[in-house]
Amino acid sequence: AGHVAMPGAAVAHRQIPGRGVGLVAARDIDAGETVVAEHALLVGVSEEFRRVCCASCLAHGAATPCPGCGEVVLCDACIAGHRGAGPCSDPASPWQRGVGHGAVVCAAERVAYAWRPPLSAPDRERLRFLGACAELRRAHVVNGDARARARLDAVLRLCPDVGPTGEGIDPREASAAERVRPALEAAVQATIATTEANTAGGGLLRAIAGDVVENAALLAKETKNAFGVMAVKRGDGSHSNDDSDDDRRVRGGAVYELASRVNHACFPNVARFDNFDGVLGSPSHEFHVPSRDGPNPPGPTELRLVAIDKIPAGCEVLMSYLPVSEPCARRRRRLRNTFGFECECERCVLERAWATEDGAATGDEREHRDASRRAREARDEASELEADAAADALDREWNDAEETAIRSLDAAELARRADRIPATYALWFARNMCPVDGCGGTLAPPHATADHMTCNYCGRRRGDDEFFRRLETGAG
Repeated sequence: AGHVAMPGAAVAHRQIPGRGVGLVAARDIDAGETVVAEHALLVGVSEEFRRVCCASCLAHGAATPCPGCGEVVLCDACIAGHRGAGPCSDPASPWQRGVGHGAVVCAAERVAYAWRPPLSAPDRERLRFLGACAELRRAHVVNGDARARARLDAVLRLCPDVGPTGEGIDPREASAAERVRPALEAAVQATIATTEANTAGGGLLRAIAGDVVENAALLAKETKNAFGVMAVKRGDGSHSNDDSDDDRRVRGGAVYELASRVNHACFPNVARFDNFDGVLGSPSHEFHVPSRDGPNPPGPTELRLVAIDKIPAGCEVLMSYLPVSEPCARRRRRLRNTFGFECECERCVLERAWATEDGAATGDEREHRDASRRAREARDEASELEADAAADALDREWNDAEETAIRSLDAAELARRADRIPATYALWFARNMCPVDGCGGTLAPPHATADHMTCNYCGRRRGDDEFFRRLETGAG
């Protein structure tokens, strides 16, 4: 569901020891080749951006409130789709099926903001996601849309593996599914109250709302597999809805069938590019060239994984879940807190050894592990919010301390640390990390014959001639 047609499949599923089902190269892949191209299974706007980004496609600058709920905004194209015209209404438009702001999702927004006691922001976002899942069930049960059920099943096949009674689900997601269940059922009931198929026994309600175990599993899979869609940055580096650029801001999330299976590495071999801001269709970036690729431009939720360098057949396809500029301790804390795993990639092993040698933080300190565990094991809303706030405060404290320690190093110590960096390691960063200060994005060629590379975060285009000039001058 939602795959973009590509000649000769580049990837295949494979069980990766200790890492679940991942993707491997099914053949030799060239640098710049698109490894995966697909449309989102589900898209959801974040609570912070629901008034400035389209609830259906996350387009920034949407300003028209949804006429059904008034709680989110929609872009002009998606409004046209809901009225029966434009790309949202086209049944041949795979990116829209099951993604749009349908009846259950709309009802969930109305319910969320009238619910008492009020739902927390995290629970409102969970209700939004489960409402989108219920929308897929509704399309299947009421309208007989087998493609909608296939989308939901694709999400359910993602990690983590979940047993029939919820084995494999963290207490955090299990308790959240139970908390939002009444609001979800109220939203579903609002869409079927006048439907003749609503039986006295409530069978249709249960069929559309789902049971609490499946919904907890869906929340767990969303937590582990959704891609954060970053906020648009102004030209001065500040975010579109905020005057600070202290951290990356997430305007929403999207779940994909193939890309969500790709495992993490701190030295990735693919870079992720999405089209929420039209990057894939931009002539200057050359991801889509009409004379080569046909007249139809990439859809708004299309994602592509592009090979940074050659990937031999049989090698695992790997992306970085975080900015590649993240230092070791911060990177390891974020991977543990957000995704629940300990990274043991080549880069982490090397940088952790350096940190130990320098007497610096590694990110593996007991207090960080304990904070992460408390957040995962939270069994009610209050303890979850408290654990999250404590973990965030701890991270800020250590981040500030680490930055202060780096600034205090003298020239001799900085030179010592620079001298131990292997040449291949330094070259990887010079070639593949965006040169824009503070960006941390990954560069990749947009196609196999490109003479430039594009940053997957800020969109910076760097020509090959510029790269070689920087190498010659030692600019990196």
